[in-house]
Order: sequence, then structure tokens, then C-alpha cells
Amino acid sequence: MQWSRVKTIFIVILLMVDGFLFINIAGKYVSGYYRKAENAHNITEILAGRGISVGRSFELPSAEALPVLQIDRSRTDEDHFAHGLLGETAERTESADGSDTVRYESERGVVEWKEGGVVSATFTPVDYVQPQTADEVKALAQELVGQAGLGTALVWQADAQSASASFPTAGVPVFNRVLTITFDADGVKIGGMWTFGMPYITKSGNYVTFAAADALFTLLARETPTEIDRMELGFLLSDTGGGRVQMTPGWRIDTNTGSFFVDSLKKSSISL
Repeated sequence: MQWSRVKTIFIVILLMVDGFLFINIAGKYVSGYYRKAENAHNITEILAGRGISVGRSFELPSAEALPVLQIDRSRTDEDHFAHGLLGETAERTESADGSDTVRYESERGVVEWKEGGVVSATFTPVDYVQPQTADEVKALAQELVGQAGLGTALVWQADAQSASASFPTAGVPVFNRVLTITFDADGVKIGGMWTFGMPYITKSGNYVTFAAADALFTLLARETPTEIDRMELGFLLSDTGGGRVQMTPGWRIDTNTGSFFVDSLKKSSISL
């Protein structure tokens, strides 16, 4: 047999194999797409039967596995944060009631860190002038958190009076890890929850897969909205004691009666 004919046969075989694989993969993709569309349609029909509508842009998200994470409280980073806002002369005092509250105070103002990463601050920066526009608010907020050591890889939202900063973990948002910076005529206020350092998994295989439909009906067993607008997978911070914060995966569900977080571990919902 001539070598050219052998090569032709090999090429034809390879093309047939590639074609078979392509058809198989494409079939699975199309099947998955239609199955997802059918599930979303069924959910919409069930909700409609309960008198609940869905927003025009609502989509039923796919479930993804997320780990249950832990973060240790960093007193060093809290020190840097406070001193960056109040100056290096700020005095540090710890609560005597066992609450693990740390207070920093200088002539510029006060910063307090509490368990669970809860922070509050009221201070007047050097040469402070109240910003007047959303762009000015965002620029000054970025400058202040930079002085506090929070870096630049943050997600920002701003209006003419306040700005909020957050950042994702594992590619999804942490719904209550947000700092809100408000600019008044006399000074600045900061409030919210924050964490420093890298989160970690305490035991292997500690991943949770929680279907969006299950989260939706968990919420509806407790709440009575008449419209579902949006669902998003992410984490929620919660204090576990001992200077440790847990990041629990779950779903944020936005409705006409408010936003709720459905916990993937407890199968319960709380208002955000």
C-alpha cells in the first residue's frame, strides 16, 4: 500500500474521531442549555402559581461549589488602618469587658475595631475639605483607604455624599464585607465590616453546592415577596469567636421587599 494512501486513511480516521467528539460535546452543551432553560421556565411557572412574578432580567443561576472559609483577625492590620487615618500618635486601648473591642484615639478622631471585623470611625483628615461631587467623593475615599493600607484592588460605588468599597473572594462577592465612607461638613465617618489577609479552609473537602432553586424556596418558606428580581452566589461574614471570622457560601436574593441571604449550611435566610 502506498504511503500517501495510508496518510489519507489516517487523516480521514482522525477527522471522523474529531467530528464524533465535536458532535458529542455540542450535544451535551445543547442538552444542558435546554435543561437549564426548562428548569428556569418551570420555576417561573411555580412562582406564578404562588402569585410571585420575576424581574425582566431575572435568570436562574447555575449552582457552583464554594468552600467554607475562615479568616483570622489581624490586630497588626487593624493598627495600620487606625494609624493611617488618625496618625501615628493615636493611642490604643483595649476594652476591659472581654468584648475584644480595640479603640484608637488622637486629635483627629476615633477608630474602633470589634469582633467579627466590625469597624467604625469618626475623624477629620488633615486640611479636610468636604467633597461636592461623586468623583471628588470617590477620589478622597480612595486616598483615605490607601492611607489606611487597604490597597487599590477594590470595587467602588459613589454618590455625592458617600462611597463604598468591597472586594470579591474566590471570584464571588462577600455581601457584608463593605466599608461605607461618608463625608460630612465637619469630617468623615467610616462604618462596616472588613477582613485582612488570606482566608483558608480548615478541613479538606469542605465545599458546598447549593442549588439556586433550593435557596429560592428556602426563602419563600419564610418570606412573602411578590417579585424576585435577582440571585447571586457569594459569601457572608459571621463571627465565630476566638478572633476568627467565617465566610459562609450562599445566595443573595433581591426581592421587592428587600434583599436576603440564604445560608447554604443552615438553610436559613437573613435580611441584608
